[in-house]
Amino acid sequence: MSVNDQEMIQSRELLAQVQTICTDFALHSLDQTLNSVTNFAAQNQYLDVAVLGQFKAGKSSFLNSYLGKNLLPVGDIPVTSVISRIRYGEVEKATITFLGGNTRVIDLEAIPEYVSEAGNPGNAKQVGVLDLETPALQNIKTLRLVDTPGIGSVWQHNTETTTSWFPETGGVLFVISAERPISESELQLLQEVYLYSPEIVIVITKCDLFSEEHLQQIEAFIREVLKRNFEREFPVLRYSSFKNTSRYNSDLDEKVFSSLAANREQKYAAILKHKITSLGRSCLTYLRIAYQASQQQETDRGRLRDTILDEHLNAPFVRRELQLIAGSYKEKTREAVKAYLEGFRSDLTAKLNGAYNTECSTWKGNLYKVTRQFEFWLNQNLHRELQTILLSEEKSYELLSAVKKHLAFYLKSFRERLSYNLEQVLGVKPQMEQWEINIGELERPDISVSRTFDSHLDMLWFLFPMTIFGNVFRGHFRRQLPKEVEKNLHRLTSDLTYKINKEIDNLINQAMRYMNQEINMIEHLLAEQPDATAQLDLLIAKLKEALEQLEST
Repeated sequence: MSVNDQEMIQSRELLAQVQTICTDFALHSLDQTLNSVTNFAAQNQYLDVAVLGQFKAGKSSFLNSYLGKNLLPVGDIPVTSVISRIRYGEVEKATITFLGGNTRVIDLEAIPEYVSEAGNPGNAKQVGVLDLETPALQNIKTLRLVDTPGIGSVWQHNTETTTSWFPETGGVLFVISAERPISESELQLLQEVYLYSPEIVIVITKCDLFSEEHLQQIEAFIREVLKRNFEREFPVLRYSSFKNTSRYNSDLDEKVFSSLAANREQKYAAILKHKITSLGRSCLTYLRIAYQASQQQETDRGRLRDTILDEHLNAPFVRRELQLIAGSYKEKTREAVKAYLEGFRSDLTAKLNGAYNTECSTWKGNLYKVTRQFEFWLNQNLHRELQTILLSEEKSYELLSAVKKHLAFYLKSFRERLSYNLEQVLGVKPQMEQWEINIGELERPDISVSRTFDSHLDMLWFLFPMTIFGNVFRGHFRRQLPKEVEKNLHRLTSDLTYKINKEIDNLINQAMRYMNQEINMIEHLLAEQPDATAQLDLLIAKLKEALEQLEST
């Protein structure tokens, strides 16, 4: 038996041991980590390499260029929250797996109908994942490239969909556009990715747009920012779909893919070992807390509980603190959204006026028919323009990211205080789990167009022949444009304010669930009775021995 096989067996045995302990002692704080590690352990056919990045960073163009064929849709309109997995196959093949579990083989030309915003608005077709097979990956058959929805706007992705792949990834290609290196939201995502996969390579796209001197400055800036935030360096590669593409593809093969593919089994085993070892240490710490508590008398255990879960760590205090945090952000939402959307008013009105001047001469018929044509045109154009604003707007993401960042700091402080109290009272310092708060996908607000006339004047079309009154009514139609823009921007402000504030409540509830779960679990461990001491001592010894054996292989 090879060292690699032995390591895999020991890893899976340790995972089973940890699963049993987590169930028996209700270690719910480890649920998320345990599930992700279990999923990773079950997936042994491919090593996933996730391609992550901001919307418009050029992810899909990069993949299409590397594959040598436009298999994934690209454009200014983002794709829906659909994961695309690309692996080797003797012939090109596309398979859709729906959220309900059913699958369907589709033509390659039909891919945009399932994954693009235009073909599948709001993921109305309930697509779960797109699997692509292509002979282009013949040299890296053991790898699977995972294209994820872009980040940077709550309209462009479902963060949970994207981040759910982090624990299963064996490597990450983090795509950054040379046009805008490197944003706060990109840094946040990188920090989340780094928790699960240290195998991260930065790919700078659209390098054909800049001179060599400028590219060196961009690279230096990205390296400096990453080193300052992570205290380590990441490999940085360049890419362009239009210039020197063959050389860039060779760099990717040589410096990333070939190494991962050639050492796929070793990489997988090492990643699994790392994840399970970390999980096992956390489990061991919680057992030690229960062991120390079980050695105390009944009256002493109550005192220990009150000391560890002091006035700043009890549920009512935490709830009040979180409510204050939510209120401080929610009261600013409307003005922030209003100021943001107001910046589009003049350009949007001017664009509609220009389009109106071109289109109005093509409308024929009496007043009633022309009015319906105008209303249809206005609905279509206004809907398209406002939809474009919504799809590219970052204000919602910016506001919610600020809340998420504040809550992440609060959760970190909570964990540190709890860890300090446990160490001071029981002499055990737990390795607190990283809690991830996810920004959900907001439902897009509706867009509506009012009737052109307050009364039913157009029903009296026979009294107003267009040959005589045409210019009068065309002027009236034109004056409706700024009113409709103002009305819909006002509605969008109200709708976005409501939806953002609702999502703030969701973020607060996530944080509260994490802390309640941790408090309840600690209370449960502190309640262990003296007759459990021997069992806990045996479990600790067995788990410690299994960890030492795995770490020594």
